Amino acid sequence: MSGGTLRAQYPQRRRARLSAANYANTNEICSVTITVRGRQPVFANSLVAAGAVAVLRSLAAARQVRIFAFCVMPDHVHLVMSPSERCSVITFVGQFKNLVLRSSWKHGVVGSFWQQGFWDHFLRADEELRGAVEYVLANPARAGLVEDAHLYPHSGSIEFAP
Repeated sequence: MSGGTLRAQYPQRRRARLSAANYANTNEICSVTITVRGRQPVFANSLVAAGAVAVLRSLAAARQVRIFAFCVMPDHVHLVMSPSERCSVITFVGQFKNLVLRSSWKHGVVGSFWQQGFWDHFLRADEELRGAVEYVLANPARAGLVEDAHLYPHSGSIEFAP
């Protein structure tokens, strides 16, 4: 190779996120998983978990975000949500993480605990919405936290609440 440099060919890394427009589209429904760094069971403390639910309800109302299902597990949070004109999925998750962190400090949690970013999946059809909601709400029973998922105090729906 005369005059050139040897350069390895590496595969191009895919973007970790869709375009910002997807996260702001009010017609989209997104399944979100937010994880605690190191899978520490921060929300095993029921006061911290209840605080997270209170933050979720308050923030969803303030930002007019639709929450079809939620579940605060010991080391992660599931949401099935749709953004509003006032708040994208990315903004909502960031604000939720910040407010839950601050709320947790009142109950003895020290420092930061969230893993960076979040996992998301955009749903394609109403059938997928039903499956995602059922999956999220059944999560505590599948994990052995309760025998009957309806008895788990830190899950539910804001959109479908009676």
